Amino acid sequence: MTRLFAIFICMLLTSPVFAAKPSGLSKPQAQPELYRLKNPVQQVQELLKSQGFYQGKTDGLMGADLKQAIRLYQKKHGLKQTGKISDDLIKHMANIGRVQALIKKLDPIRTNRQQQARQALLSDPRTRQLLDQKEKETADPTRDASTCFQAPTARCLIHEAVESSRAVFEDDMRDWALGEILAAQVRVGLENDAMKTAARIKDSRLVIAALTTIAKTHVREGQLEEARSALSLIPVMERRLSVLLDIASYYQSRNQTKLLRHTVTKILAGAQSLDHIENSLTIQIQAIELLALIDKKRALEMLDKMTLQAEASAKNGSKFTLIRQIANAMAHIGYPEWALKTIGKMPDDETRIPILMAAARAFLKAKRFKAAHNTIERISSKRYRSVILSDMAQALWQHQQNGKAFDILDEALIIAKATPLPFARNFALSHVAQSYMIIAKETQKQAHGDLAYHTLSLISDERIKARGLWNLAYAASHQQLKLSTQNLDKNAHQTLNNIKSKFSRAWLIGDLVALHQNSGDHKQARKAFEIGMATIKTLTNPWARSRVLAKFGALAHRLD
Repeated sequence: MTRLFAIFICMLLTSPVFAAKPSGLSKPQAQPELYRLKNPVQQVQELLKSQGFYQGKTDGLMGADLKQAIRLYQKKHGLKQTGKISDDLIKHMANIGRVQALIKKLDPIRTNRQQQARQALLSDPRTRQLLDQKEKETADPTRDASTCFQAPTARCLIHEAVESSRAVFEDDMRDWALGEILAAQVRVGLENDAMKTAARIKDSRLVIAALTTIAKTHVREGQLEEARSALSLIPVMERRLSVLLDIASYYQSRNQTKLLRHTVTKILAGAQSLDHIENSLTIQIQAIELLALIDKKRALEMLDKMTLQAEASAKNGSKFTLIRQIANAMAHIGYPEWALKTIGKMPDDETRIPILMAAARAFLKAKRFKAAHNTIERISSKRYRSVILSDMAQALWQHQQNGKAFDILDEALIIAKATPLPFARNFALSHVAQSYMIIAKETQKQAHGDLAYHTLSLISDERIKARGLWNLAYAASHQQLKLSTQNLDKNAHQTLNNIKSKFSRAWLIGDLVALHQNSGDHKQARKAFEIGMATIKTLTNPWARSRVLAKFGALAHRLD
């Protein structure tokens, strides 16, 4: 999904505003490397011209036309409309220019893949109708959603998601939302509506992805006959195999070994027919890992041979990715030493860390704590070392090695606090807090619950902190652990309200609803659902609104 990948980069570099394009913009030109020029006015002129905002002279002089072009640029990207030049603005423009250059470079590949996807869909009369003339997307400005919000049901929420998506004017962003809407439709039993939603998707590649989503959703819901029916519509072998992997995983989780073996054999045969060796090996690795339930030794032999095949056949970048996948699979099926043998083949710490983490977790599962600790010591990243030490503390606690568990967890906390990057530090702290909370539930000691709360208080990201505090407050209110802190429930709600993005807040609340549903606490799930609905009412961005409504529609189905 080349275009969506580029949009994702753009979202990381800029403010997340998804508005319609301002009118009066000319076609973007090639992006020059002019952010190195000394004259900032000329830099801005060249950057704006390359992106279609400015048509005047590039003379380094500030004028009314240039100020207006700057305001147009700032408006499109959700920036304060000052019409003034700053270093931050120049960097912003340069980043956007790089994204546009990437899109232009990848456009021929994108177009070719779209054409291939279109031909694949046209080859089957059943999917050909999905490519019929697309209707013009028109939002209904008079629509009143208040009735649905007063008494929300799965059907009306998903209907509102569909209607909101009509106000998303960027094809890529609308296709993104439609993919999530159709998944919700399948979950609540609206498959005919899901097919209509798939037909609204513009990009042929994403139509195929939508068909795949329908099949995978049926598997997750345990509806295998429906999944196989949807599978037959998918025209691309690689996509069909991804659904079969989900089906095989379903059989594995239920110890249906005969059906598992049959499905894995089918996947391996299909994977070998793929043109791209990297894609073929990736699917085979996943299938072999599932096969380990039946025959671990045979699975290990196959993975070992595959290492040689990856080294011989794949390109450098793909080769290391494949070897890492093979090593992780070896660790997952219980052979961490074999996984560690591949470390020497990896070019840097970044590619070695996932293997070390997988091996350490395999040692912990086998109660080989010394080997696990030695492996953890080889992890150079503070964030990931702290995370795995937290896992080790939990494993030690479960095996009555309580003193060592707290020593290891204290070490994890020290490393987490010393992690330099804020996001990485918050990520590690949340894992340490989770481990303290698990232990506090076992001991019912107030001091241990307070350690969990104290660790959460060190987190600076409101979303991560809110999730942790909500879980802690829930555990405390259900007498699962003890705390000295008063008004924890109020604190959790306040942290939730501190999340600036209403979309992020609503999305997180949806996750909490699912958490309570999965734990069987429908009363708490309903309470969180109502809080989420209050937030959704205030969402005005149609892209964000349609996605969250689809999510809450699927959640409402389970509440009912």
